[in-house]
Parts: sequence; structure tokens; C-alpha cells
Amino acid sequence: MAAEKNIPMRVVRERTGLTSRQIRYYDQVGLIFPDRSRGNQRLFSEEDIERMKKVKKLLEEGFTVEAIKGKLNQPSLLKDSQEKIVSDWTQRLNKGDLSSLLPVSGKKRLKEKIKRSKE
Repeated sequence: MAAEKNIPMRVVRERTGLTSRQIRYYDQVGLIFPDRSRGNQRLFSEEDIERMKKVKKLLEEGFTVEAIKGKLNQPSLLKDSQEKIVSDWTQRLNKGDLSSLLPVSGKKRLKEKIKRSKE
């Protein structure tokens, strides 16, 4: 289900620390995808705000716009698939079915997820 987009730009500015110009730029280059009101004002969701915070951080770290698009525009199907794999391996690890994580691609990420799930 898509998040409701009803947050105006002034609230987004306050919550992200971004300027109106920066927000318009993120929209222009395809980093964010706001809806529009009848008066053509941009409207955002909570997910959009979190995405803008990530974009801001990545830009501050020196990533290019294209690199950020690549990082943030992963298909959700891939993310769902990765989450299922992590869940399956976590269950196997908890049951004692695993003697090694070696056959898992992205072993570091899996270990981090497992560690967080136990906390």
C-alpha cells in the first residue's frame, strides 16, 4: 500500500533541514517523487522524508546523484527477496541447522541482520 502524501514542503524543510531549492532539485533529478495538490504544490509522505534524509547524507558523503539513484532505486522485489533469505537463514541458525555462513552471498549483511534480530 502506498504511503499517503499529504505533508507540505514547509514541514519537510523543518524535518529534513533542506531548503526549498534542494527539495525541488531532488525532485527535478528524480531522487524523490512527490505528488501534487490541486494548486500544484508538492506533497510528501513520511517515506519521502526518510528518503530525503538518506539522499542528503549520501550527498554529504560525496556520492553522485547517479550513484544515489542506484543505491535507493533498488526494486522492492529484490529487497523482499533479500529479507526472505535473511529470515530463512536466521531461522536455520537459531535451530542449529547451520554450521557455516559461507555459502551465503552478502555474508556480512546477513551477520549484521542476525545480530540485530537477537538484540
